[in-house]
Amino acid sequence: MPTLILARHAKAERPAGLQDMDRPLALIGRKASAHLGEELVSAGLSPTLALVSPANRTQQTWGLMSSGFDQCELRTVDDLYETHVDGLLDVLRELGDEDSVLVVGHEPTSSATAAYLASDESDTPALKSVAQGLSTATAAVLTFDGAWSELGSRTAQLTQVVSGRDVE
Repeated sequence: MPTLILARHAKAERPAGLQDMDRPLALIGRKASAHLGEELVSAGLSPTLALVSPANRTQQTWGLMSSGFDQCELRTVDDLYETHVDGLLDVLRELGDEDSVLVVGHEPTSSATAAYLASDESDTPALKSVAQGLSTATAAVLTFDGAWSELGSRTAQLTQVVSGRDVE
């Protein structure tokens, strides 16, 4: 059963003069990124493919959370920056036989995609969490039967939301 993990990047800084694409993680974001990776591993999740937006903050989030994912291939996907639900689904529908995929992206696309895919069998607290939007360093976990090419409205079960924000 394929698994999709939709993660929002960790907290980023907003230094004057930097383009949005170049914004780095804040110190608390660096800690939360590593913690999110640990929490995903603790939840028994082990993605085989990471699709990461080219933005500096998403690349840094992945770099810090990835230490527990030894068998995970990284693909930077330009189309994940400033996309929408349909754009993200287009990327996912092109996947082949991947068993577990992690997407490190942005809001509101991550939570909107999780909500769009979530079926009635989804976990109620997770649905409520996604409806409020994913906080930084937080991931929505979905499972589904079938091929990636068949992903659509209410075709997946949202099983949990995992947070890396419990850091000082």
